[in-house]
Amino acid sequence: MQEMKLKHFHEKNTIIAEAINEGLSIICSSAAPSVFFFLENNGSIKSKSSIQNLESFSEGLESIFGYGSKVIEKQILKILCIKLQLPERTEIPDKFEFAKEVGKIFKLCKVNRLENRRGRT
Repeated sequence: MQEMKLKHFHEKNTIIAEAINEGLSIICSSAAPSVFFFLENNGSIKSKSSIQNLESFSEGLESIFGYGSKVIEKQILKILCIKLQLPERTEIPDKFEFAKEVGKIFKLCKVNRLENRRGRT
């Protein structure tokens, strides 16, 4: 059971890291390495492939881009939905907490998978 949780955590973390990397590309195609470098150096993330604290990531992003960080975070959320094969979420309010929205997306993904399994039987 512990191994399954660890595998699930690793997969989830990988998907989030990929969505963040792609979401940062809305700035410009080469922005991600510079942003990750800054976030690693200020302690917001441990590495670009292991973003474990989404609140800290969001705060670090805000320290770089100010309110513009919300535009980037919305793009990341959109990409995350695409990666998880979910419909795009349009109800994200102007004031939102990035980590909570990511949690909602993964919860929705879990519900959709359960519904799909029930529909097949």
